[in-house]
Order: sequence, then structure tokens, then C-alpha cells
Amino acid sequence: MKYFLSLCLIALFNLSFSQDLFLIKFQDKPSSSTYLANPISMLSQKALDRRAKYEIELNLQDVPVEISYVNAVEVLGIESIAVSKWFNGIFAWLTPAQLGLVEALPFVSNVESFVRDELNVGTNSSLSDKTNIPNPSHAFPSNSVGFNYGYTETQVTQIRLDFLHELGFTGDGVTIAVFDNGFPGVDTQTGFAYLRNNGQIKGGYNFPDKNENIYGSGSHGTVVLSTMGGYIENEFVGTAIDADYYLFITEDNTHEMPDEEIHWISAAERSDSIGVDVINTSLGYNEFDDSRYNYTYSDMNGQTTYISRGAQIASEKGMMVVVSAGNSGTNSWHYITAPADVEGVLTIGAVDSNGNPASFSSFGPTSDGRIKPDVASLGSYASVIRPDGSIQYASGTSFSSPIMAGAMACLIQAFPTYQPADLRQKVRESASNFTNPTDQLGYGIPDFSEAYGACLGVNDFDLDVVRVFPNPTSEMLFIDSKIPVKQVQLVSMMGKIVRKYNSTSQINISDLPSGIYMLKVQLENGKTQVKRVIKK
Repeated sequence: MKYFLSLCLIALFNLSFSQDLFLIKFQDKPSSSTYLANPISMLSQKALDRRAKYEIELNLQDVPVEISYVNAVEVLGIESIAVSKWFNGIFAWLTPAQLGLVEALPFVSNVESFVRDELNVGTNSSLSDKTNIPNPSHAFPSNSVGFNYGYTETQVTQIRLDFLHELGFTGDGVTIAVFDNGFPGVDTQTGFAYLRNNGQIKGGYNFPDKNENIYGSGSHGTVVLSTMGGYIENEFVGTAIDADYYLFITEDNTHEMPDEEIHWISAAERSDSIGVDVINTSLGYNEFDDSRYNYTYSDMNGQTTYISRGAQIASEKGMMVVVSAGNSGTNSWHYITAPADVEGVLTIGAVDSNGNPASFSSFGPTSDGRIKPDVASLGSYASVIRPDGSIQYASGTSFSSPIMAGAMACLIQAFPTYQPADLRQKVRESASNFTNPTDQLGYGIPDFSEAYGACLGVNDFDLDVVRVFPNPTSEMLFIDSKIPVKQVQLVSMMGKIVRKYNSTSQINISDLPSGIYMLKVQLENGKTQVKRVIKK
């Protein structure tokens, strides 16, 4: 595994080859009918609501593993790394003797080894391109959206996420899970006080250590989280500051071995069960301390590695999985790594402030020829908050991924009933290279104002032409436009048209329920502007 990050970790791992990593797969789930008849016994209401919203049927993957099977394996002296309902089995290190005992159990269908068929020698020794620069001293101009983004202005405005922020979409009501190596400082530093004070950190878990200590360990998760949830007034605004967050440690800082894939799968299963909407993972795998487990480029097909198989299941459960492409662009292995190869995830490459590809950003396509990465955002000199509270610049697709994950949370807030696959496609279609994708940037840099318009059925935007007042209002809403108005639609947050007029300059909304609405103003020149309207 390697981080796509702003720190460099060198770990020594001493594991006797007398043990290998296996998945012990069970034949069935005898209690499945009981669980499926009572879904709340296996999934939270939030998870069930997500399935209902996206019309996802419950299946055997949702049913817990048969506990008697687990007990029968563990009584043999085998300690499980994780019990997986998605894979219906136990992940564990086994000696040859233990392997024989497990294979003899009547309820075990087969035992899969993580060891590859051939000895693969990895070539990717660099964990990241590292760039940390102290704050330069200068003032930041205010902008029209109500936020002074400060150091994060480029990473927000480059993808036109400020447009969604202006409409009030900042991730509210959307839950993001961050999979990483540790989150020190999130519990103490000012840059995360907004999340803490508003109760937006909903929980977390340290899967390698099997405890709830998430604020120790490595610091990479802290800087990743900051690009989404960090907030310092007039200095730093993350892409989804009003989202809720779960913080999961899946990376074992003591070694680089495929059991980290298992921790990732465990975190994904827990995210699903508690109702998470978005997963960000700035991690990727192709090379390990024991080279017998290494992957080759042919394995980057979205179906071979365990983490990729888990990521595909996660996407099928209705979660938006956002993944770093990797930092191997200048290495002999210059490809994306697992799970960036999965069809159902949104894989993110890195660009600089001018929109040029960052040299370190890993290349696609997948080994079976699919376009990856999907899109790109700022990953060269992105602004982050460090565990000591300082704002610095850092480089890596570790940061382009969460910047985009936060943006997707805002889009989900705007269109909560849209299928995740449809939102991914709208974002791809809005991107700068959509008609001519490249191996390093995929479809390019997305424009979230265009993606929003496409979801809303608007083909073009003409900003700063229309003024709407008073706003908020309880009765009359007046429209002042520099260009003649052809049509006006008032749209609810669920996408329903509640008012529609031709060539009008005022709307009476006194009889509408209080809340937020979108006003679509189509102009005579064929362009459209959208304004957020608050009904008091």
C-alpha cells in the first residue's frame, strides 16, 4: 500500500513466511431469512433509507456472517483479522497446519490465498511528492459567494464549487467517511472547531488496533480531512464544511501488507451499515513488504484485488466512493493502483493551479481499457491544515481526491434522489476534456456549475445578470434582469416545479411553505441563471 500524501513513512515489517493471508469462505448464511425479514436488525435506518431512495434491494451480502461458523474457526486457535459479511467469511493469517484444519470444516466452501501466483517485484518506492510550505503573508479578497476562501480559493473555484456554495449546498445532511491512517489534531485544533462545535464528527474506529483511538497514529488523515471539513474564517474553507464525518483508520503504520485491504473492507462495510453517503480514500495498493503479494498492472482491472472488489460492492450499496489515482506518474510503475481501477468509483487525478497535469499524478487506463482517472482537481500545492493547526501547501492525489469528495457531497445535497452513477456521469460530462479524455487526467477538470445545471435541466449559465429581491421574503419576489426574461421557474429542493411564468418580473410566493427554493430564470439570449430563494 502507499499513501498519496504529504508525508513519507518507511516501515519495517518482520513476518514469518510460515503464515499467509487467506479468506476463509463459508458456504451459506443459515439465518438469512430471519435477517431479511427484519432489516433493522442488520442495518441502520439511515442505511435502509439510502437503499430505499436508490431502489437497492437487500441481498445476502447485507446479512451478517453465521456466528457459529466464526466460533468454530476461532476455536482452532485462529484469530481473525476481520469477519466480512460482503465476502461471507473470515480474513486471517494461517499456518499450513491451520489451513488444513480449516479446509476440513464442513461449512467452509473454499479458502482463498492472497499470495499471487508468481513472485512480483515492485518498483514503486516513492510514497508521495511532498510539498509543505508555510503560509505566505497576504490578504485575500472577498468574493460574491459569502465565503472568503482564503488559502483554499483555488481548489474550490477551479472546479466551480463556489457556485454550489452560493446556492447553499455545503454538504449539509450528507455523511462522509474518511479512510486513512490517523487524525491527530482534529480533536483540538481551531481549524476543526467548526466540525466539533456543530457535532459533525459522528464517530470513528481504528481497525488495525481494534479500538476507538483515532486521534493518534499517523497524520495523513488530518490533512486529508481538512480539505473537506476544515474551516478558519477568512482563511480556509473546506469543500464540504457542513457535512457529517466518520473517521476510520484503515492503514497500519507498522507495515505495508495486504491486511490493510481487509481493514478497508471492514470500514466500508461499517460505513454502509451506518448510512454513510460518501467514502473518501486517499490510499492505493500494488506493492507490499512481502513481494509475493504484489500486484501487476494486469491486476488493475477492478475485479482482482480484494479492496477493489470491496469498493465495487460499496458503490453498489449506493455510496459515492471517491479514490485517489495515485502518485506514480514519474515512476516505472506509473499506473493507477487498487481500488482506483474500479468501475463504480470516482477516481481523481491531480492538476496544478493552472489546470496542467501534476507530473506525479498516476496514469490510466485500467488494464482492461477503461478510462481512469475519471476527473481531476487541485493536487499540486493544495492548501491543508496540519495537526499542529498551521495552514500549509501540500501535493499529491491524496488531496485532489477529498477536494472532489467534498464537492460530490455538495452535489448529493443538491440532488439527494439522483442515483450516484448519474451524478458521476454528470460530473464527467462537465469536465474540460470530456470529448477528448487523456490517460493522466481522464475527462479533465469538472465544472460543478455545469453539472448542477445538467442535473436541473439547464444548459447554460449567465452569472451576475439577474438580481432577485428581497431575499429572504415572505410574500413578493421581484426579478431585475439586464437581459429580457423569457421564462421563470421556481423549483423545490426536490426538483419539483412549483411556479412557472412567462416574461414576468415578480412572483407571489406567500402561499408556499417556508424553505429554500431554486429560481431558474431563462433569458431571451437562451442562457439561464439560477438563484437560491429563501421563503420566510
